[in-house]
Amino acid sequence: MFGTDRHNLTSPDTAQSLRGIRILADLPPREQALLAAECAWRSFSGNEIILSAGQGPRSGDVMFVVRGAVRLARPMGPTGRISYVDVEAGGQFGEMALFGIDESDLTAISREESLLAVMPEHKFVDLLGREESVSRALLCQYARLLRMREASAGAASEGARGATGAQRVYVELLSLAEPRAAAGGSKAGLFIARLPRHRQLADRLSTTEEVVAGAIAELVRLGIAEREYPGLLIGDENALRRLADTQEPA
Repeated sequence: MFGTDRHNLTSPDTAQSLRGIRILADLPPREQALLAAECAWRSFSGNEIILSAGQGPRSGDVMFVVRGAVRLARPMGPTGRISYVDVEAGGQFGEMALFGIDESDLTAISREESLLAVMPEHKFVDLLGREESVSRALLCQYARLLRMREASAGAASEGARGATGAQRVYVELLSLAEPRAAAGGSKAGLFIARLPRHRQLADRLSTTEEVVAGAIAELVRLGIAEREYPGLLIGDENALRRLADTQEPA
């Protein structure tokens, strides 16, 4: 399903490590190394198709994004709109087929030069059965995704009741951010490791790129947030929540 053999990585110098994969973070290094040896390793250039709709991962093989980033696209019902989700380094995709969800309509494209580790379905099922930390991490990940979707739905609902485009942007930023403690010179706050492109946010929130850009620029101007490319640090969560609720200056 990955095309030609040119994607096979056989060089002994290639770093084939799963240490950065979030759902495997609590496994001992030896266990991570054993799992890495059981994966097939694939490299892709930027904007290269990894999976095409109609030829998607039906087997339930799990694709860990070790380096780079992957954009997932799938149609949203009969409306013709496409839903986009970015999977950054440390994440994974493809496992939903294990839970009976048809992903044959999934298209995956590498956003940049990327390295993937592909774990066969039976290996991943065995891993979930014997390693509670992995199962728990996967459930927590799904819970966060559900919260984000609920927040996005709430933003859309607010829009229907007259909320501004900027308010919808602020609600979305709150749903994307995760707490970060101060460490190694980094500031504490809510942090979005990789801020989605303005166009992607605009499409998701039914607004314009100009509104998205202006809303984020206003946060920076007010000192509520600061850019840490490619991410965004929200230093004053309460002020952002006030803006999301009332659109009044903090």
